[in-house]
Amino acid sequence: MPQNPKRVISPTFVDDNGQTFSVSTMSAASANVEHVILSKPYIIPVLFLPGIMGTNLRDTQSKKAVWRPPSTDFQGLADALLQLIAYAFTSPQSRAASLLMDRVEVDPNGTIDAGRSGLPINVLTLRGWGTIMRGSYHAFLSNLQYYLNNLARYDFERCKVDFKEWAAEAGTEPPTDWGSEKGEALTRGEILHAARYQFDVWVGGYNWLQSNRDSAEQIKAYIEKEILPYYNEGGAILLHDTPDGEGRDSRGMARKKPSRIVAEKVIVVTHSMGGFVSRALTEIHGCDKVLGVSHGVQPATGAPAAYKRMRAGFEGVSQVVLGRNAAEVTAVTANSPGALELLPSADYNGGKPWLFVREPRNADGSKPPAILALPRNGDPYSEIYQSSAWYGLVPTHNEWMLGLGATNEVIEEDDIQTSETDRQTFAENIRTVKEFHAAIGGRYKLPTYTHYGAQGERDPALDKGGLFGSGLMAADNRCAWGTVSWIGQGVARHDPGTMQIELDDGNGRIRTSDGTWLHIADPESPGDGTVPVESAAAPAGRPSVVMSFSHGHGRPGKSNRKFGYDHQDSYKDERALYASLYAIIKIAQDADWYPTFEQESA
Repeated sequence: MPQNPKRVISPTFVDDNGQTFSVSTMSAASANVEHVILSKPYIIPVLFLPGIMGTNLRDTQSKKAVWRPPSTDFQGLADALLQLIAYAFTSPQSRAASLLMDRVEVDPNGTIDAGRSGLPINVLTLRGWGTIMRGSYHAFLSNLQYYLNNLARYDFERCKVDFKEWAAEAGTEPPTDWGSEKGEALTRGEILHAARYQFDVWVGGYNWLQSNRDSAEQIKAYIEKEILPYYNEGGAILLHDTPDGEGRDSRGMARKKPSRIVAEKVIVVTHSMGGFVSRALTEIHGCDKVLGVSHGVQPATGAPAAYKRMRAGFEGVSQVVLGRNAAEVTAVTANSPGALELLPSADYNGGKPWLFVREPRNADGSKPPAILALPRNGDPYSEIYQSSAWYGLVPTHNEWMLGLGATNEVIEEDDIQTSETDRQTFAENIRTVKEFHAAIGGRYKLPTYTHYGAQGERDPALDKGGLFGSGLMAADNRCAWGTVSWIGQGVARHDPGTMQIELDDGNGRIRTSDGTWLHIADPESPGDGTVPVESAAAPAGRPSVVMSFSHGHGRPGKSNRKFGYDHQDSYKDERALYASLYAIIKIAQDADWYPTFEQESA
């Protein structure tokens, strides 16, 4: 028999059913060639849960898209411009009427960027990629799909396994280089254990207007009745109108039933509010098919920005799409339990007050003592959210905004009418928010990994940023509202409890009946522009939370010489990618459905 045959590794392809296969051409015996086919029959599905407003929505009856956030990358620039123009001329009433919780469903037909995933578009569509915002997420997801399935490769000439791609470049660097205060680098054994499995990236889009409790129940069914049965029971998976809907069409992918269980559990990766869905999935609904969780930029105990935006609208260019003023934001958010669940919970920042009324800063830059600090008694629900006082989430002056979604008629501010029913409905929504916060408070799946932005002011000595690193047009901070302060000259002369709004411009500036002007101060807490460290860092130290990565100037590791990332686009940053891949590989160590030699022989 000829010695030392030449070994050729047949390339691997993915068919329209999402399964890997190889094509090998037979060689003559005299050529002394061995064709090697690499196979990974055991799978770890990775399920991604996006943040609020990151899932595309459509009308349940007409199937017309009602929420398709523009992807402001180069590929979607033209579409983004058209959508921005359309949103700019949409009234608060029309926007709210089209985004009522019970009138919308997940839209699976968004555009898809396959990137380096190597998967056909139809497979990505059936895995849910079309349900979410392309620009913020698809590049990250395609990197997960590619890197996780290219961790290592056996060299038949040298009879040795070599690390490839991310595993070779960054995978063996310690997490302390990437923002964690502790932790060891992945070992060779850990990377090789993960490399034995095929990782398939799925997406769980959800109706972010409804309670995250309800979304989690639907994601549980998605995991237990679709994803895992597709691998373990065979058959076809078809394109749903929604993950929880009944309508189907003929497009799908089929898989033969295997002789054994090939995928026992999923790993969940989340962005922002997707972390609430994940925690409700495991801690409220008790889903035991989750192997572990990696959270990104989660507002773990809520975010004061949710209050600020209901009183003053969003910031920057995003306000055109997300809401330019109190009316545009409140019209949608007040009738959305999911959005309201992002408000600070009772345990936000250890229960300390976060809403203040103050005089302007002193001449030396110091803050005067707060005239009013809420919540006083650890109950933001009654003290702030349900309060009709001028500092409340929806004061009496703004009650007309609560009913905007019920009509398409234009309501002028001069025609403000207070609806007792609208206020009662809103109060009921706040009651369910309180119950949801209590149900997930401090609870996380074991094991959980987290990462978050903690950038304050830019340190030009570390990273000038801007055009070609020159500092020109560079963002100067990523501060978030860790607290919200109403600032007014002379406000100390009055009793905040008796003040009434005479004028509210909807952008965080009001005049009271005694003539005092107040405005909402700029954010000051390190964060990512939306979630402050007071909330993002809250999971650290919890028994189920194994590791937390903190990203921004002054945080641990050489990677933090780079300026911190923006909340919505956090997954475009290499630090978020490292934290996610590290977490997934660590969590994968608990996967035990790849049989040992003894199990195979039994």
